[in-house]
Amino acid sequence: MSESSLSTLPTSTGPAANFQALWRAYRQCIFWSLVMCFLIIMDGYDSFLIPSFYAVPSFKRRFGVPLPDGTYTLEAKWQTAFLVGSPVGRIVGALGVGVLADKYGRKKVTLFPLVLLTGVVFLIFFATNKSMLSAGWAISGLIWGVFNSMAPTYVSEICPVNLRSTFAAAINLSWVIGQFLAIAVLTGSESKPDQWPYRIPMAVQWIFPAVLIPLVLFMPESPWWLLKKGDQIQARKALERLQDKNHVDIDAYMDYMNQTILEEQDSGSFLDCFKGTDLRRTEICWIAYMLQPLVGLHLLSYSAYFLQLTGIPQNVVFKMTLGITGLAIVASVLAPYIIIQFKRRTLYMAGLSLLACTLFGVGITARFDTQAAKWAVGVLLYVWIGTYDTTIGPMTYVIVSETSSIHLRSKTVALASIANSTMILVFHIAVPYMMNQEEANMGAYIGFVYAPICIGALVWAYFRVPELKGLSYLEIDRWFQAENRGSDIQVRDNDSLEKPTSSESP
Repeated sequence: MSESSLSTLPTSTGPAANFQALWRAYRQCIFWSLVMCFLIIMDGYDSFLIPSFYAVPSFKRRFGVPLPDGTYTLEAKWQTAFLVGSPVGRIVGALGVGVLADKYGRKKVTLFPLVLLTGVVFLIFFATNKSMLSAGWAISGLIWGVFNSMAPTYVSEICPVNLRSTFAAAINLSWVIGQFLAIAVLTGSESKPDQWPYRIPMAVQWIFPAVLIPLVLFMPESPWWLLKKGDQIQARKALERLQDKNHVDIDAYMDYMNQTILEEQDSGSFLDCFKGTDLRRTEICWIAYMLQPLVGLHLLSYSAYFLQLTGIPQNVVFKMTLGITGLAIVASVLAPYIIIQFKRRTLYMAGLSLLACTLFGVGITARFDTQAAKWAVGVLLYVWIGTYDTTIGPMTYVIVSETSSIHLRSKTVALASIANSTMILVFHIAVPYMMNQEEANMGAYIGFVYAPICIGALVWAYFRVPELKGLSYLEIDRWFQAENRGSDIQVRDNDSLEKPTSSESP
């Protein structure tokens, strides 16, 4: 395959960038990417349910202990067990999927956890004690760990460059949709009698595998994985299912994929993620994924409680929380369009800068005991969520999907997912102590914890995150092989290394 033909491949930026052309050529790719995003909707749904059950009276009566005033509460040790079980399970799941996905393929490793999920929901739904619940949520965490690695891996392997960032960003949108569905189901079932206010949201989880299992059975395997296994025939069949051969040059695409795999190192262990040029790729994926909880994501999870602590009236807190969720959906929908317009580094660093300013603002309001300062915290939370869901949230999945190498993608994404889950676990334990009125009682001062982290992340991103927008995987491989600083060099389609100029678009 000639060097010049790279620019005409569907894996590089090319002339056919309008939606009609993309739909004709890649409608199957678009469909199966949406199916994989559905896995993340499940994750977002489940993740929101667990802490939400703490406020459901019938759940507290069934699994809690009585208080002197006649109400019920969950013991602190069980609250911690419920919350940390899922992140621990995610770490185990992500660690296992890196090996299993390379051995058995993306399709089988997606299908088995879906089947397992039906039994796990059964365990949770019919749980008669807190130990059963804790075990069920820990096992479900293992399943979410698999899905959090498999969704970006599969999507990045079947999408061309013109769609790669869109569906990587859609993973973040899927998270928000899942949380919104959880709010809707919880709200709709809260007036039900007996134990149904919490059992109905649990039972809804059976719908997801019932829909997804038949779809995944017919899902094409990743052609990249098939090629790495040396199965040229099945890889071609998978590619023909994913792309319309009347609009895409399948032969050229196969040549491109083979050349990319040939030029990469023939490696496949977790240790290889920390060798040579893959060390930097792993570093970028790891830190980018780890930064999601480090830049203040838990403020969204605890938004209602946080707003109460800052002095917002109780009758307004719930409305503001709904508004935050609604804004998160709008921002996540806009994110793919924004990502198309701007360069990766520009958008990522702009997001970190604005988040740092917003969080410093939250911390500063704590010094003023006025009504205006209390409302300012609410406004700043709106700014935070709008910024996060148009920049850092979706861009994390774009960076991870583009930076990881083909040979080590499942393992690199798994390591990044482990880093993310570890930070979530740490903050699940730390944030309640920082916010609780009987502990640190930081209130809005918690902004001063997150803001410096955003500044440190901004410095790291400037020196370590390269600009990869519009580059094919082969071009990305060659960029990292050049071992140049991302702030100075970027690769063009003709494989030359050029310094970006100030006249370039953002």
